[in-house]
Amino acid sequence: MTDLMVQVPADWLARVFLSLRRGGSDDAQALAGELRPFTEQPGQRVPVPRATLLRTGLALRDESERAAEQERRRRLSEDADYLAKVGLAQ
Repeated sequence: MTDLMVQVPADWLARVFLSLRRGGSDDAQALAGELRPFTEQPGQRVPVPRATLLRTGLALRDESERAAEQERRRRLSEDADYLAKVGLAQ
């Protein structure tokens, strides 16, 4: 089962969780709820299901397209890019 898990920094994941929780779509809200348990170990790398990370990347891309502020759009896109690299590398 561990091959279906990806190690990501909990601090980074907590930031993504907050971004999605502020998101306007139902998908973003649902993914934020799914990520919450993985954000409770700050300072550590936590295993997260690969499927959850893939859905999170899609939600981040969607939120990026919806974002009105250029800075938020850029940050969401960078987070989605990071997830794509991490998810495919492991």
